[in-house]
Amino acid sequence: MTQPQALDLIPALGAEIINLDLRNRLDDETVRFVRDVFDDRGLLLFRGVDLDRAQQYYLSELLRGLAPPSAEEAEAGAARQGGFWISNKEPDAAAPFGRLLFHCDGMWSDEPFEVLSLYAVDVQPPALPTMFASSAYGWDALSTEQRSRVAGLHGLHVTGPEYIHERRKRAFDGELSQPHRDHFPLIAQPIAHTHPRTGQPLLYATQGMTREILELPSEESEDLLEELFDHLYRPERIYEHEWRNGDLIVWDNLLVQHARPNVELDGPVRTLRKIGLPVPTYAEAQQVSTYQQVS
Repeated sequence: MTQPQALDLIPALGAEIINLDLRNRLDDETVRFVRDVFDDRGLLLFRGVDLDRAQQYYLSELLRGLAPPSAEEAEAGAARQGGFWISNKEPDAAAPFGRLLFHCDGMWSDEPFEVLSLYAVDVQPPALPTMFASSAYGWDALSTEQRSRVAGLHGLHVTGPEYIHERRKRAFDGELSQPHRDHFPLIAQPIAHTHPRTGQPLLYATQGMTREILELPSEESEDLLEELFDHLYRPERIYEHEWRNGDLIVWDNLLVQHARPNVELDGPVRTLRKIGLPVPTYAEAQQVSTYQQVS
């Protein structure tokens, strides 16, 4: 029997898993294999798979390190997220247009998503990619001097680009997508963050959701954040995924940041089915009425 294998995508993050049938429940040995690769690489890619939402939920849930859900639990969990789409064509989908800067979903909450997954249901070329960057690799690649500079500093994380520094917003000239929310939660976290499951050190700051460093004056804060972003998002440290129908990507939302270019409503179809785990308790903050362009 052919054994599953993991092929690194780029040195900084990610692995493509081959020789693995995701349509059936995984045995204990295979679960250990995919979890080990996931914790090490932060992102798994499966190409050309045929999965329903419950199967996508099952895989996403078992990568959190908990007992794999039963078939009934996976069906129920998938049903709770039945309307979770990233699409420029599906009614009421999230982020239907605009650019998304690098971010981690829900990092403005004390209960952010742990695991996210996207499955390409309908993408038509030239569908725009999703980009990924590793906060763990970002930390590992910092110099000793850079680590000492961020020690003890805290980033203030907000819900999106409407609230980031004006200098950063101006750089993207009206391309940014921003949901309207009923209220605007925020949270402060150490820039030198520790992953709660793996213990990995993370460079926990993102272009799209970190508004400022609390201990520094505004301009000095933005200068240091720009330096950190230049470090995190160097081209060779970014995995840029060109979507094809049947692609599934699952990633650790605390370890891996994601972004995308400017999606247009009248552009090629780009419909991705999304699962986010655990299901957050901040549902009132997730209620999105409309999206606007942020200049």
